[in-house]
Amino acid sequence: MQNTALPPAPIGKKYVFRDWKHCPWTGQKLYAKAFGFTAWPILVDV
Repeated sequence: MQNTALPPAPIGKKYVFRDWKHCPWTGQKLYAKAFGFTAWPILVDV
Protein backbone atom coordinates (compact mmCIF):
# COMPACT_ATOMS: atom_id res chain seq x y z
CA MET A 1 0.00 0.00 0.00
CA GLN A 2 1.30 3.42 -0.95
CA ASN A 3 1.71 5.98 1.81
CA THR A 4 0.79 9.40 0.38
CA ALA A 5 1.02 12.73 2.13
CA LEU A 6 -2.05 14.90 2.51
CA PRO A 7 -2.16 18.35 0.93
CA PRO A 8 -1.71 21.18 3.43
CA ALA A 9 -4.87 22.11 5.29
CA PRO A 10 -6.51 25.39 4.19
CA ILE A 11 -6.18 28.40 6.48
CA GLY A 12 -8.53 28.08 9.43
CA LYS A 13 -8.80 24.28 9.11
CA LYS A 14 -6.85 21.31 10.46
CA TYR A 15 -6.87 17.55 9.97
CA VAL A 16 -8.31 15.24 12.60
CA PHE A 17 -7.88 11.49 12.12
CA ARG A 18 -10.74 9.23 13.12
CA ASP A 19 -11.23 5.51 12.81
CA TRP A 20 -14.92 6.00 11.95
CA LYS A 21 -17.14 8.45 10.10
CA HIS A 22 -20.83 8.75 9.28
CA CYS A 23 -22.01 8.02 5.75
CA PRO A 24 -23.87 11.12 4.47
CA TRP A 25 -26.27 8.99 2.38
CA THR A 26 -27.26 6.27 4.83
CA GLY A 27 -26.33 7.76 8.21
CA GLN A 28 -24.49 4.56 9.15
CA LYS A 29 -21.24 4.62 11.10
CA LEU A 30 -18.42 3.37 8.85
CA TYR A 31 -15.23 2.00 10.38
CA ALA A 32 -11.94 2.59 8.54
CA LYS A 33 -10.68 -0.90 9.40
CA ALA A 34 -13.49 -2.44 7.33
CA PHE A 35 -12.12 -0.58 4.29
CA GLY A 36 -8.45 -1.40 4.92
CA PHE A 37 -7.54 1.97 6.47
CA THR A 38 -6.24 2.87 9.91
CA ALA A 39 -8.12 6.17 10.03
CA TRP A 40 -9.73 8.77 7.79
CA PRO A 41 -8.49 12.36 7.65
CA ILE A 42 -11.33 14.81 8.31
CA LEU A 43 -11.00 18.58 7.93
CA VAL A 44 -12.38 20.59 10.86
CA ASP A 45 -12.45 24.30 11.75
CA VAL A 46 -9.72 25.48 14.12
